[in-house]
Amino acid sequence: MGLAYTYVEKDRVFVVPFKGDDKVFNVLVTIRDDWVITSALAARKDELPPDINREELYGLLLRLSFELSEVTFGLTEKGDIVVHAESHVDALSFENFKVEFTSVVFGVFFFSKEIAPKYPRVKVPNDLSEKIYMYVV
Repeated sequence: MGLAYTYVEKDRVFVVPFKGDDKVFNVLVTIRDDWVITSALAARKDELPPDINREELYGLLLRLSFELSEVTFGLTEKGDIVVHAESHVDALSFENFKVEFTSVVFGVFFFSKEIAPKYPRVKVPNDLSEKIYMYVV
């Protein structure tokens, strides 16, 4: 993919710096057992507004994880918000990895552009949600 990276042997992690509009963030690629995990920090818990409605924010992130293709938000043990993707080594190909990696980068940009400045007024696409009601309920 032509990306600059650093490999940190003691942690067995590839660190790929990405420049956003206003800051650099790192995409981490780690291998855990038979899984390749690509992840990046979207927001530290202490960067969130102190009066934030966490239930509302986490609900929004769950809906976006469902509605946005290949973008999955999660929380670390410390409560930081991350974007992540996983691929099993048996399904790993260059194209698969590229999609997973790009989805993490897109998710961080989406969080910084759409969620952080407009929270909680982010419009969540709902076409999949509507189909769930039409075909399942």
